[in-house]
Amino acid sequence: MKQDSRAPSIQKITVAGAVWLAVLGAAPALAQVQAAGTGPVHERVQAARTDPQLEKKLLTAGRKVAAVCANCHGDKGHSSSELIPVLAGQNPDYLVEQARKYVDGRRRNVFMEGVLKALSVDETAGMAMFYAAQPADPQPGQSPALVEKGRQYFVKICVACHGADARGSAHMPRLAGQHPGYVLASLKHFSTKDGVRSSTEMETVVRGMTEADMKAVAAYVASLP
Repeated sequence: MKQDSRAPSIQKITVAGAVWLAVLGAAPALAQVQAAGTGPVHERVQAARTDPQLEKKLLTAGRKVAAVCANCHGDKGHSSSELIPVLAGQNPDYLVEQARKYVDGRRRNVFMEGVLKALSVDETAGMAMFYAAQPADPQPGQSPALVEKGRQYFVKICVACHGADARGSAHMPRLAGQHPGYVLASLKHFSTKDGVRSSTEMETVVRGMTEADMKAVAAYVASLP
């Protein structure tokens, strides 16, 4: 199938990222915000679930995107930096929604905005599917005492949305096996309302959390398979 000439291909990612880095202070133009779980990328992911040929095609496209993303997110979505999220095993619909948030300005990271705006519909869908298909592993070296404290907090506060196994859902992120540093940083963004991350629900949840609570929860979910 001929690629949509209106959509920039993966080869343009590096250029797009460089352009956005050059305009760090500029505010992104907001695209029309669609309802969660809708839109052409979500439709391609959903269609692939019942169409093996489409699934194969999208995974091939996603593998090529992931090869570029490996510079930051690591081989098959296992990043080496505490502050860059593990994407392996993440829910594909959630990844699609986060990609759209970067594009329309609801999440802020100038490089990610440029990268994701350079992808076609099929490249974005394939990227989400590729990372979702990779095995996720628990993060080693967590303090048993801290993990237990985090477990107690998680069971009381977080289970209702993120699930008993912390693997989330189509609209909630998988936290199991995530870098504790990334989870902690995200909780702090919600707490300070600095615009990097925004969620009314999460801002309400973190209002009652101390930094010690945040570190404990981060250690707990990081320890999960």
